[in-house]
Amino acid sequence: MTPSRKILFWTGLAIYGLLLFLLLTLYRLPADKVLGKALTLFTKTQTRVSAETVSFSLPLSYTLKKVRCVAYWPQGVSKDLMDSLVLGLEWSRIFSGALPLKSEGTIARGRVQARLGLPFLGRGYMDAKSSGIHLEDLSFLEVLLDRRVSGMCEGELRLVGDVRFPAGLTGRGFLQTKDGSLESKLPFAGLRTFPFQSISTSLIIQNGLLILRDGEIAGPAVSGSFSGEVRLNDKLNDSLLKLTAQLTPGPLLEENAVARPLLESLAPDGEPITIHLGGSLGRPSIRWRKE
Repeated sequence: MTPSRKILFWTGLAIYGLLLFLLLTLYRLPADKVLGKALTLFTKTQTRVSAETVSFSLPLSYTLKKVRCVAYWPQGVSKDLMDSLVLGLEWSRIFSGALPLKSEGTIARGRVQARLGLPFLGRGYMDAKSSGIHLEDLSFLEVLLDRRVSGMCEGELRLVGDVRFPAGLTGRGFLQTKDGSLESKLPFAGLRTFPFQSISTSLIIQNGLLILRDGEIAGPAVSGSFSGEVRLNDKLNDSLLKLTAQLTPGPLLEENAVARPLLESLAPDGEPITIHLGGSLGRPSIRWRKE
């Protein structure tokens, strides 16, 4: 059997199996339970998904309303709610050698669109795009970072490879957050949160590395640039950080009587401060020096 016929045979067999399965369970496919098991496999963390309503529509798509996602991370339990989620097959890629899925959801007052290819003969892939996401509404983000973060986020990411194994993925994208703040675990000059106007960076993923390039931050506390890399681990919390930032203090710190003596010793006359962020995503470490 030629390679093209093999692809056609296995693709046809997969479609036939899906159709048969859907016909047998047309009344109420437990799509939310299946999604919970898929997230558990991907995150390697026990995840439970439940939906208030699940409806089936042709051609082969499911609409879930009021979706509740509870994840049991090592750091704690996150509870997130999606207003709606639509899951289905992407028919234009049905002969790509991967099982093509597409989804569109409303979460954290924003919208997320994703296309996912689960490989069985060809290469896997994932394309994701988000807009209008309010980070303060994402419970899992607060749990993973162990601090509160706010702001309106948008981004895009295109990956090739098997998403079940992050270290083997390659791709690129961008991320931007506006009008937000980041909580500090230790108060600096009496400040618990550091506001910013914008944070943006381009993303490159290759050979198990997430590379951040052309990063920029602007705000009343600090402004400057940053770059570096994150060595991805199958357990996201154990991913290793190696980031460097060149930051200039802003009016919020310069006008703070407690912070001013430290800033004058580190950055006289408004010179930038070099900050190194290391450790793991779960336990980051920070050190700084005068440029």
